[in-house]
Amino acid sequence: MVRVLPDQTSNTRVVLVAGIVLSIITLLSRLRLLIPVAVVAGLLLGVGRGAGVLRQFLQYRTYVGNDVIVTGVIDGDPSVGRKGVSFSLSDVTIRLVDEAQSSGVDMIGKVWLRLDDNVDLSRYDWVVIQGVADSGFGAYGATLQRAKLIEVSNANSDTLGKLRNDFSAKLSNVMNEAEVGLGMGILAGQKSVLDEDVQDAFAAASLTHILVASGYNLTVLVRFARRLFVKRSRLLALLLSIGLIILFAGLTGSSASMDRAMAVSVLSLLLWYVGRKMHPVVLLSVVGAATILIDPLQLWGDVGWYLSFGSFAGVIILAPLVNDWLAQLTNLRSTDDDGIDEEGAADLTIAAKLARRLGQIPGSLVQVLVETLSAQVVTLPIIAWFMGEVSLVGMATNIPVLPLLPMAMALTLIAGLGAIGLPVAVARIIAMPARWLLGFIISVAQWGATLPGASVTFQPDAWMVVMYYGVLLVTVVSLWIVTGHNFYGDNVVE
Repeated sequence: MVRVLPDQTSNTRVVLVAGIVLSIITLLSRLRLLIPVAVVAGLLLGVGRGAGVLRQFLQYRTYVGNDVIVTGVIDGDPSVGRKGVSFSLSDVTIRLVDEAQSSGVDMIGKVWLRLDDNVDLSRYDWVVIQGVADSGFGAYGATLQRAKLIEVSNANSDTLGKLRNDFSAKLSNVMNEAEVGLGMGILAGQKSVLDEDVQDAFAAASLTHILVASGYNLTVLVRFARRLFVKRSRLLALLLSIGLIILFAGLTGSSASMDRAMAVSVLSLLLWYVGRKMHPVVLLSVVGAATILIDPLQLWGDVGWYLSFGSFAGVIILAPLVNDWLAQLTNLRSTDDDGIDEEGAADLTIAAKLARRLGQIPGSLVQVLVETLSAQVVTLPIIAWFMGEVSLVGMATNIPVLPLLPMAMALTLIAGLGAIGLPVAVARIIAMPARWLLGFIISVAQWGATLPGASVTFQPDAWMVVMYYGVLLVTVVSLWIVTGHNFYGDNVVE
C-alpha cells in the first residue's frame, strides 16, 4: 500500500512570504545596512522553494517496495555493461501495477534503472518500464534493478544525436572499440560505446572526467573559436562562439557539468564582449544560483553539480593564487639565487629549493600541474563523502594526459571526417595519429589503475569535511594576501 507523507506546505508558505517581504524592503531602500537583510531574504526564498520541491521529490518513497510502471524519457546516453544496460529517466510518471486504469502521477527528479537485456536504446527515447521500486540516491528519486522494458518509442527527434552516432559508426571502421569510445567521449560526450573494463580503469586512475564532454572540452573549443575570429570582428567571434556552445551542448546532452560550463562560458563571453570583468566568486555564485533556481534538486544531492562547481572553483580561484605564489618564488630564485654553487645550494631554504626546481619546468606544464592539483584538492572531500572512496593517483595520470586533450579532439575529428569521405584503406592511414594518441591515453589509465592508492576506501565524518574546507578557506585567503592577485584580470574564455 502507498504511504502518504505529511503535509508541510503551510510552513513552506510562511518562509516564502517572509522572504518576499524582506526582498521588497531591500529593493525599496538603498541603505547598505540592509545588505545582510537581502542575504537573509534570498536564503529564505531559496529554502522555501527548495523545501517545496524536496517534498515533492520525497513522494518517491511512497512507492518503494511496490511493483510499479514507470514512463519517461531517457536522459543521456544509456550505458551498456556486463550487467545489462543502465540509464536514467526524466519527465517521469509512475503508477502501481495494480492501478491499471490510472494514468500515473507526474514526478519531479529522475529515476535510475538497469535492464538485464542489452536492448538498443538511445538518448531521448520514450520508454515504459516495469519493476520493483527501490530507494533512490542523490538526485535520483528511485531506482529499478532488473527492470523489464514494456514499450519504447523514438518519436522524439534527436538529429544531433543521430549525427553523432553515425560519426561514431564511421570511426569504428578505422579504430578499435576502446579508441572509438575514448575519442567520442572526448570529442562529443558519447560514453555508451566504451568498454566497461576501460571505464573502470579510468575511474581508478582518476581520469573519468575526460570520458565525458566537460567544461574543459567546451573551454578549449570556445577559446579556439574566439581567438580565430577576434581579429576580424569581436561580434563575429562572440556569435560563432555562442553558436559553437549550443552545437556542442546539443551533441553531448544536458548534465550538471555541461550546464555549468555553458552558463559560465556564455556569461564570460558577454562580459568579454562589453569589456567588463567579474570576480570568479561572483561568477560562480551567479551561475550556481541560476542552476539551482532552474533545478533545486541539484543542491540536495546531485554529486555531479557539486563536483562540477568544486573543480571549477579550484581552477579559477585556487590555481591562480598558487600560480602567482610559485611565480614569486621563481622570481626570487632568479634575482637572489644567481651564482650559488652546489655547496651554497645546500644551505637554501625549502621554498628556495622549490623555486630552483620550478625554474627548470616549462610554464605550461606547471599550469597543468597546478590546475589539476587545485581541482582535486577542492573536490577530494566531495568524492569521499558521496562515493566512499578516493583515488590518490590523479596527479600522476592527469599531468601526461590533460595537455593532450585538445590534440586528441582535433585528431579524432580528422579521423572521423576521413572515414566519412575517403576509402577505408586511406582513412585508416589518416586515423593512425589519433589511434596512437588515444592508445597512449588508455595505456596511462590502465597503468594508473594498477598504482597503489588508485582506489582507497574512505568515508569522512561531517566534522572532517567542515574542518578540511575551513583550512582550505584560510589557505586561499592567505595566498590572496601574500600574492595580491587581481581576479578581475582573469577570464575563462581568454
